[in-house]
Amino acid sequence: MNITFQTINTSYRSSVPTQPRFKSKTEKAKGDYDTVNIRSTRSVQEDDESFARILARKTAAQLGSVSQERVQELGNRVADGTYTPDAQRIAGRLLGLG
Repeated sequence: MNITFQTINTSYRSSVPTQPRFKSKTEKAKGDYDTVNIRSTRSVQEDDESFARILARKTAAQLGSVSQERVQELGNRVADGTYTPDAQRIAGRLLGLG
């Protein structure tokens, strides 16, 4: 995200008001005021995809070496419907309790 602050005309103002000027609808208003421009450099979807990639990398690094046989066994158990995950263990791992 890119945030730009600009202060326009910080000098002393005279007490004489300026003549009002009529502006066309397409002309931007100009005057003695501050502006703030906020632009996002990336979309929310790109941020989500970046987060997912980072999370996948960290998870893969924590797994270390897992045997292909173990992955196949768990895949078969999930497909059979015989895999029952331990909710307490999952919650503990998510909270960093081990």
